[in-house]
Amino acid sequence: MQTISIVSQKGGSGKTTTAINLAVTAHQDGKSVLVIDLDMQASAFSWHQAREDKLPHVQPTHPAALKGVLDVAREQGVDLVLIDTAAKTEGDTLTAIEAADLVLIPCRPSAMDLRAIMNTVRLCKTRNIVPHVVLTQIEPQGTATDETRQALAELGIDVLPTGIGRRTAFVHSINDGRSASEYEPRGKAAQEIRALYEALCLQPSIQATKHSNSNEMTA
Repeated sequence: MQTISIVSQKGGSGKTTTAINLAVTAHQDGKSVLVIDLDMQASAFSWHQAREDKLPHVQPTHPAALKGVLDVAREQGVDLVLIDTAAKTEGDTLTAIEAADLVLIPCRPSAMDLRAIMNTVRLCKTRNIVPHVVLTQIEPQGTATDETRQALAELGIDVLPTGIGRRTAFVHSINDGRSASEYEPRGKAAQEIRALYEALCLQPSIQATKHSNSNEMTA
């Protein structure tokens, strides 16, 4: 079983959008997928309640119960767990970081958002974990994306080669319990999520997990 924690102490960075869209893409790829919703607002769980197809499953819980939920998921043969976290909760963020094989930090391409994720990066480093940043809500035009990539690279922070644009498909699909790939299968939003999923599949921390599980996540 592989576990990806999607963390950022900056609100509005796209954590839930990233989590549920990756979950559906992995489910379409034949994986058994669980989304764990640690956010008190329970946005991922609300999305799941609106779905006609109740897979992938979303389990709301609190950080103290996270280990137990993960243990049950492992016993049930779940392939991939995505942990959606709340903003501005350092203790909860640390719990999710410690549980993960890979930590994904969504970040909008702006100087304000870049500064805001530095504490999340610091929390990862205190646990000797190298996070991966995915740029989100990328505008179709402008230089902010390249500037943010360069700034992160100069800080020695890994940025995934693919990002997520500011697409109406992400907004409209979530409203009725769908993913971008279900709402607009051939659209750019679906293509971006698929590219992100495939990029994550290639990460060594996913291919060889700390749990020494032979069931690898492959695209």
